[in-house]
Amino acid sequence: METTTSQRPTPLFRRYVVQLLIRLAFFVLAVVLLVLDPRQLDITSRFGIDQGLSFVNVAFVFLALDLVSKLRPHARIAMGSLKQYAQNHVPTPRMFVGGVRELRERAMLLIRQMPEQLRQMVVDTRQAAQETAQGVVEAGKQFAYSIDVLRVLPWPQEDLTANERLRDSIRKNRIHEIVPVVVFWVVFNVAVGLLLDRMGWLNPQTALVWAIFYSLFDMISVVLWCPLQLALMRNRCCTTCQIFNWDGIMTVTPLFTCWCWFSGPLLLLALVVLVRWELAFARHPERFDERTNASLQCANCKDKLCHLRKPLTPRQRA
Repeated sequence: METTTSQRPTPLFRRYVVQLLIRLAFFVLAVVLLVLDPRQLDITSRFGIDQGLSFVNVAFVFLALDLVSKLRPHARIAMGSLKQYAQNHVPTPRMFVGGVRELRERAMLLIRQMPEQLRQMVVDTRQAAQETAQGVVEAGKQFAYSIDVLRVLPWPQEDLTANERLRDSIRKNRIHEIVPVVVFWVVFNVAVGLLLDRMGWLNPQTALVWAIFYSLFDMISVVLWCPLQLALMRNRCCTTCQIFNWDGIMTVTPLFTCWCWFSGPLLLLALVVLVRWELAFARHPERFDERTNASLQCANCKDKLCHLRKPLTPRQRA
């Protein structure tokens, strides 16, 4: 049977598969160099303009470009990473406060006050008309946002706010997802670092190969299999993942064991990406939840990174 268009991998998914293959080849090359010529992986001596196209320089550019892409609102990357930006927030009806209800209440109030305030109402006809028109427009915006048609229209979003109860729910759900990941990541990397140190293998060369492996596994998690999702977070898919942009700081975690001119800029850049992500959530948690951002809902998803790694159903996530 011929594959339908909806079943075919999206251009973004194909690009991620290509990235996976490139990172795999890069990791294999790093392992070969680690075995045959470890000096080529020394990030303390093989980094810099004077070293030309050394493996270390290429690795630095590769890792740096990946980090920088997460700071570009128009980068050709997954919505899971871009949801932090306002341009990708398509509010759902649950986001809208007021609308038809406020308009109806205002109309009833005007009707009740009409006998005794008719004269004042005539004087304020223009103002009343403007307020009524605004209410109608806002009600229309509620409906339009729900069907995802205002993405290309220049509507301001200042009047669209999530109520505090909904914000608290989003925050609590996120805490339940990310706390186990933080604990696991710290404990796991400390244990691996201590083991490598005990075996005498904790050095700049190993730190670089370790970081390249994490870069590879980051793409494996997106395309094929994500143990953090399955074992700890239980989120639906990459699009709704609350730590999607943590991959930068996770990738360079091994470089904390070797501070130098190679690791310093990468660690600083990764921290900038992490802080930008967390500040975006702190200010606008509604952008990170499918209940309040229609861009994250399956029906509106254009990435389809779940082509091979299917999203978890509500029963699986329970």
